[in-house]
Amino acid sequence: MKTATFRPATGMHLITASNFDGLLTHRTESEDLCFCPCPYGHNEVVFEGFVRCEGGLRHLVHRYDRATIHGAALDTLEHGTFSPRPYQLEQSCDGSINSCVLALFDHWCKTAGQCPTQLYRRAYDRENAPDWAETVAFAEWQGIAYPAQWRRGEIAGLLESLHAINYHSLAGIVAESASD
Repeated sequence: MKTATFRPATGMHLITASNFDGLLTHRTESEDLCFCPCPYGHNEVVFEGFVRCEGGLRHLVHRYDRATIHGAALDTLEHGTFSPRPYQLEQSCDGSINSCVLALFDHWCKTAGQCPTQLYRRAYDRENAPDWAETVAFAEWQGIAYPAQWRRGEIAGLLESLHAINYHSLAGIVAESASD
């Protein structure tokens, strides 16, 4: 999706589906907020937000008729699901962990001498691979614990984490590659 041409001047400016035409992101040291018009043509703003807090972050996905950056951040803090950080292998799935799990996959690949894009394309040949640099940067912004070594137990944890985010085919590719 293209970047929105509408850029609110302050966190209090109203964001509605009719006043922007792309993806609007707002990232600070403590907030990562993303707004986009409803892809199904409804007059709604689709929102996903991450706000850091003590011991982790809060994550919220919501639809608004109209929103503000400030209001959406406050809603995320008040109503968002808490997720502990730094993310650990095998941590339960709560909707916020995809980037962390994929960053761990990228880390394992580099440690094991594998190309993350090639393995990803083997698992999902019709999809574009993630932008690994952006995925890792977002995971590190959230907080992630990389294992010191990738032994059997850590690889099993990666497989469990991949399954938790429904990346079953990629987990199969990792299991196959790790056993070689």
